[in-house]
Amino acid sequence: MPIPGTPHIRRATAADAAPLASLAAALFPLGCPETAPADLAAYIAAELTPARFLAFIHDPNHIVLLSGAKAEAEAERRIIAYMVIVRCSRHPNLSALAPSEFRKLYVDPAYHGHGIANALMDYALGLLSAEPPRPIWLSVFSGNLRAIAFYRKWGFEVVGSQEFLVGADPQKDFLMQRQPTQE
Repeated sequence: MPIPGTPHIRRATAADAAPLASLAAALFPLGCPETAPADLAAYIAAELTPARFLAFIHDPNHIVLLSGAKAEAEAERRIIAYMVIVRCSRHPNLSALAPSEFRKLYVDPAYHGHGIANALMDYALGLLSAEPPRPIWLSVFSGNLRAIAFYRKWGFEVVGSQEFLVGADPQKDFLMQRQPTQE
């Protein structure tokens, strides 16, 4: 589906919590390896709920961005992509004292290749450029080669790994970090 012009990006509001949770529940399984349905359901029920997104939206340390397919879809709260940023998020395996974190970045597969992920990344980096410079980190499933290549294009490098639990299923995520001096 073509997206005319630049994708529309805005900050999420409380009214977006339920549609965000619905999109997140649909997209999360696409970024994981084969995982038992019960483990996926447990993770989604705990982490991708309207209440969880509402908490992110109201927390001043979080920024939740979203993109709609077009103006009409946006008016109907039809969300095709989202990103969760944590302004200050320490990780025990990383040396930076107060890095930012890109916690989630998902785009509906029907809109892959239309520049939406790039637009979200550019917008997010622009928002963080107004704050004191610091590294940005994220975690990504080690088998998600498309996502890893995307993050490398934006200056992120693999700096370690961690176990990530999807329900009771331990999976290996890479930790990637981008230094603040990169443009």
